[in-house]
Amino acid sequence: MILATYAHRLTLLGHEVKLLTVNPVFWRRCLANLLKQKPSWTGGMNFEIERIADLKEHNLGTADILLVSTYKHANAIKNLSDQCGKKVYLLQHDERLYHGAPEEVSEAYKLPFKFIAVSSWIKDWLKKDFNQDAELILNTLDKNIFYPHKTERKDKDIRILMLHHSYEWKGTAEGVKIVNELKEKYNNVKLIMYGARQEKVQCDEYHYKPFGIETAKLFSSCDIFLCSSWDEGFGLPSLEAMACGCAVVTYDNGGSRDFAFDGSTALVAERRNIEESKNKLEILIKDKNLRKNISEAGVQFVKEMPDWRDQVGKMEKILLSKM
Repeated sequence: MILATYAHRLTLLGHEVKLLTVNPVFWRRCLANLLKQKPSWTGGMNFEIERIADLKEHNLGTADILLVSTYKHANAIKNLSDQCGKKVYLLQHDERLYHGAPEEVSEAYKLPFKFIAVSSWIKDWLKKDFNQDAELILNTLDKNIFYPHKTERKDKDIRILMLHHSYEWKGTAEGVKIVNELKEKYNNVKLIMYGARQEKVQCDEYHYKPFGIETAKLFSSCDIFLCSSWDEGFGLPSLEAMACGCAVVTYDNGGSRDFAFDGSTALVAERRNIEESKNKLEILIKDKNLRKNISEAGVQFVKEMPDWRDQVGKMEKILLSKM
């Protein structure tokens, strides 16, 4: 979604942007290109999308910039001529952790590309481990969507929201266990979840595939957002929840360091320290004033963050500097 947003907004600035996606099935690829189909989640975004068989030079054509965001794509284009574009790598996570064989991922991080990092954590380890200097462009969100929405609350329940995910490292099982244990102690605690991996999930209230304003209203209807993810390249759901007035409890998962400051904009537990996370969550359940203070500080922090216009301007400047 981040790449698509940059593609959309750079197109609006007058640049010719084409989003390429690999589809090895000939007839599906041709049909989708003929009908100019776009995924439903792109909405009214203005950019061209093209399905190609693979990332070989004859399929890419000519360009000024060729930007990739995965180690597989980076390794696939490393020997292509500059006719396909100056090579840029947008790093959104440490892919050595969960996304591929560490040696293959590391080879991509050694390439003589221009690197752009979406968090300070990524920028720091890329320099430390590979002596690569990356430009920093923090992820951001649409502030016209993600802000505290007025919602009707007919009860005094404390609504704790979590993202449901099937990947183990997203920590869903740990977070659910923590909340369920606290529910036994506090009968006014409710577990609210949302996600896109399963249509039904066992909890007090589940929302399947909320999008845009629906997600923002869901966040706004909850009191606390619990992030149990072990590692995050940035952690956009936590930031979105923060923007909508949720008091955030999170592990120190890397990417959250750019916005989750313990005791100020969030309560932060040591990475994978389940007991500390549970204790921090219980503190917020018991202390209404602290919840309010954390919530207000989070909302104010997001208001002062760069918006999409700022970040796209930075992206444009960086990309043009490579031409």
